[in-house]
Amino acid sequence: MAEAARFVLWPGYTGRRVLSRGAAAIVVLAAMLVHAGCLALVVGPLWLAARASGVLPAADIPADSLAASPLAFLVIAPLLEELLFRGWLTGRAAALRFAAFGFGALALLLAGQWWPEHARALGLAGAATAATGLVWWGVTRRRDTAVPRWFAARFAVIVWGSAILFGLIHLGNFRALESAAGLVVVAPQVLGGMILAYLRTRLGLASAIAYHAGYNALFVLAGG
Repeated sequence: MAEAARFVLWPGYTGRRVLSRGAAAIVVLAAMLVHAGCLALVVGPLWLAARASGVLPAADIPADSLAASPLAFLVIAPLLEELLFRGWLTGRAAALRFAAFGFGALALLLAGQWWPEHARALGLAGAATAATGLVWWGVTRRRDTAVPRWFAARFAVIVWGSAILFGLIHLGNFRALESAAGLVVVAPQVLGGMILAYLRTRLGLASAIAYHAGYNALFVLAGG
């Protein structure tokens, strides 16, 4: 549990994954306990205080949209978000290159929200960028396995940056902010991003996807 807590505060790079089932179970349990503790002691009180002061934006997801469907919550979001935000945390050159393509594709898709008259063209460009990155990764993933020194040296900043961006992306699920304090609305997602990064680096991408899907399922069952 101490390792998971330290990771959330200031992640440390490791190229080694946990292999035994017993150790893996301990990692998952530690992640769950740290996640719950941070929600109860830090993120939850901040979120409730912001809601009481009226600065939290209301949720804004159309009930009939794909984003509001169980398929999106339980399958699409965990899979795509983990690939984009945590799939490359091994630091291998091929994975980092794929991440660059992925974030480029995301930027094009977001640009389509700002310029709706060009949304179709930007969406197609984003899809083409993502597909190119995927093909290139498939060709080079067994060859380009070296981890750049800068990645390991700046790992904590990189993980925190990814988690913050992961949270900010979820602002699209809410109405426009009326105050900077309203950013607290995505604090749970930022925390979740750190927990998922811990699981991804210690157990692998599949574990992060499964945890993400399980968390979303609990959120839906709780009426969130």
